[in-house]
Amino acid sequence: MSYILLVNTLSTYNRTTPYIARIKERYLLTAPNSTKQTYHIALDLPTDSLPFTVGDSVAILPQNDPNMVDRILSAMHLSGEEPIFDPKTNAPLSLRSYLLTKANLSKANSRLLSLLNQHPLLEDKERLNSALLSHNVLDFLRLHSTSSLSPQEFANSLLPLMPRFYSIASSSKVFPNEIHLTISFLSYTQQGETRYGVASYFLCQQAALESTPIPLYIQPSNGFCLPSPDDSIILIGPGTGVAPFRAFLQERLADQAKGRNWLFFGERHRASDFYYEPFFTDLARKNFLRLDTAFSRDQAEKIYVQHKLQENGASIWDWLQQGAFLYVCGDATQMAKDVDLTLEHIAAKYGSLSLEDARLYLKRLRKEKRYLLDVY
Repeated sequence: MSYILLVNTLSTYNRTTPYIARIKERYLLTAPNSTKQTYHIALDLPTDSLPFTVGDSVAILPQNDPNMVDRILSAMHLSGEEPIFDPKTNAPLSLRSYLLTKANLSKANSRLLSLLNQHPLLEDKERLNSALLSHNVLDFLRLHSTSSLSPQEFANSLLPLMPRFYSIASSSKVFPNEIHLTISFLSYTQQGETRYGVASYFLCQQAALESTPIPLYIQPSNGFCLPSPDDSIILIGPGTGVAPFRAFLQERLADQAKGRNWLFFGERHRASDFYYEPFFTDLARKNFLRLDTAFSRDQAEKIYVQHKLQENGASIWDWLQQGAFLYVCGDATQMAKDVDLTLEHIAAKYGSLSLEDARLYLKRLRKEKRYLLDVY
């Protein structure tokens, strides 16, 4: 697949004309005995620096696993060299190239099942939804005859491979020709075999250092950015949610910011899962950072970041009353809701507010852009 490298118009990089980077450095942030694999990845930006600000995200255009592509082609009794037209752009390319870089192979849709003559399944909505959640494209090809399916029909039936968005974990003031990422390597069991997240496998395992092209573009933040260097900030980022806050603190150091900095970080075990521990603990030793951590599995009773917020409720309220900005990054399903509820109780208790007025207080902070979330 070819990509356009724009030299003088960096702002025009996007999904159709991505910037091409290479992986400069990659290493595990977690210890070998951790139940997780979380990687630090440094992307090298050749020739020109790609403009971004802390709080922005990078959109990665991943490639599928070549082994998965080979297995799909084998199931269809095709070589992969069959010429097709890209269903979206109508550009000519080989079927293999399309499957590798353009198609979502992790999830099938009803259009593919219709081409495979799976009409009974299509007529049962509950069974259909269950099958689509538990089978990928290869699973369906294995189960059903593909002899009547042309390469073009097959390509037309597939969902597009979407960009994956990651918070940028570095400041361009400290690393001017790099973008750092903090990536959790996703693996799961489906249909009796271990499978992997497309983008995390591509970045953490498949891509070769300093050689594999990494197509990307910058996704500007929607207001998730630093305030004045004189303002204080409270950062709540458990797990990989800490990524943008590493960038925030690098930037504050570079700017010699006078405002106070407070980070709440959480993971499972301190010994194996404390991402960027030397950086954060060094800042804490130098009194540049107030650091509170919650390691949920290091004691009998699980402790999460919201518990640390509760313990420090009086100080948090004091910081907020003095104009501090509050940031939350990470899991939207549970963590962000628990943190929001905890902040409500802190505002109610230490601000002598009713719960309704505490909610209105947080709503006002959001309106004033002093309570900012980047959750997913």
